[in-house]
Amino acid sequence: MIPIRQIGEDDWIENLTSFLEDYDVEVISLECEKIFQKTEQYLDWIIPSQTKDYFINFGGIESSDFMYNLKKIDEWEVLTNSIWEFVSLHFQQEETDKYIVFSESPSNDPICFKRDTGEVYLFSHDPINGAKVYKDFNDYLLNEIIEIQKLYTEVTFDSSKEEIEYKANLLDGEGIDFDFRYLKL
Repeated sequence: MIPIRQIGEDDWIENLTSFLEDYDVEVISLECEKIFQKTEQYLDWIIPSQTKDYFINFGGIESSDFMYNLKKIDEWEVLTNSIWEFVSLHFQQEETDKYIVFSESPSNDPICFKRDTGEVYLFSHDPINGAKVYKDFNDYLLNEIIEIQKLYTEVTFDSSKEEIEYKANLLDGEGIDFDFRYLKL
């Protein structure tokens, strides 16, 4: 059902490419690694290797069905410096400095890497909350794979409870706010 389990596993690039092409997603890689160095310098942060591997091979994709709100690497920013006013109103700068915005939720809230762990957090304006929603970028990618399968009815669930349980088992981890993830993503 899932074409890959882990970024970096054997044949993951070929398997994910084939999967995306089946859904008419044009696979576009990033051919210049200088963008990573420039972004890492700008953010004073080392991009996790799995994330870097994904972007090298698939970072040029522009699709309304897959990774739609994923930002281009040179658009990543520290949450403190982001456009979301609710962040500065409801969260302390000492906290928001710890996060790098790399995407947006369907309700246009920032999705971030936590600098020191690479875990994925969502900050929400409604309800006001910031919580861990994935253990890493790999799980974020797996969720996107499931979502495109759902969109094309390749995967169906008999109930929202069944979907929640399926994703909780596949996309598990310590300290994840599953209720918040389900509510917002």
